[in-house]
Amino acid sequence: MSITARHSRALLATGLAAAALLTACGGDDGTDTSASSSAASSSAEETSAPDLTSGLLPAEAFGPQAAVVAISLEQLQQGTGIAAAGAEGLQITPEACAAAVKGAQPSFDAFDDVAAESATIGTAATVEVLVRGGPIKDAVEQLSAAAERCPQAQITSPQIGQATVTFEALPVDDLGDGAALLRYTTVVSLPDGSQVTIPALIGAVEDGDRLLVMMSLDAGGAAPGAAPATPQDAAAFANLLAQAYDAQAAALD
Repeated sequence: MSITARHSRALLATGLAAAALLTACGGDDGTDTSASSSAASSSAEETSAPDLTSGLLPAEAFGPQAAVVAISLEQLQQGTGIAAAGAEGLQITPEACAAAVKGAQPSFDAFDDVAAESATIGTAATVEVLVRGGPIKDAVEQLSAAAERCPQAQITSPQIGQATVTFEALPVDDLGDGAALLRYTTVVSLPDGSQVTIPALIGAVEDGDRLLVMMSLDAGGAAPGAAPATPQDAAAFANLLAQAYDAQAAALD
C-alpha cells in the first residue's frame, strides 16, 4: 500500500469518529480533524457582540514551537466533510453507534458566529473552535454521554477498510455552564495486515450562548513504519481547555 493511501485511510477513519463527536457538540442528537490552513473567522450574520476571534487563545498559549493559523468557516466545513467522503457503503456496529457515525456531518453555518484556529507541532494538531448562538443547548451533556452511549464502534467501508474507534470519558474541571472531555482512539486495519493507531482528545465547554470546542489529533502513527503515536497528555489538554475557557470569558463577557 502506498504512503498516501495508508495515510488517507487512517485519517478518513479518524475523521468519521471526530465528526461524530463534533455533531454531538453541535447539539445534534442524531446519536472532532487535523487542521493546517489559513484564513479568518467567519460570521453567518452581523452582531453587536464582541468579535469571537478576540476570544481565541493567543498563539503563545500553544507553545513556542506551534504554528498557529486561523481557520475559516469554509475550511471547517471541508475538514468535517471528510466524513461524507467515506460515507458510501459505510457500515457501523453496534447498532447503537450507527446513528452517531452516519449522522456525523456537523453544520457550523447553523451558528450565528464562528471563529477557529489550529496549532500544529510536527504531526500533532490542536484545533480550537468558538461558536455563538445556534444549537448549543445540551451540547456538553451529549458529548459527556458519548462514551457511555457508544464506548466502541466498528467502522467498515470501501474507502477505509476496517477501523475500531474507542471512546473514553476523562475528568475535566467544572467550567462555565458545563464541560466534557473525551479521549477517542482510532485503530485502522490495513490490507497488508498491519494496523495504524491515531489517538485524539476532544473537549467542550458551554458558556451562555457560546460553545468552546477543542480537539487534539496526532497523525504521526499513520506514516509507514512509524511507531504508534503516543496518547496525548490528557491533564495538559484539560489545562489548555481551561485556559481557552478563561480567555474567551475575559474577552467576550
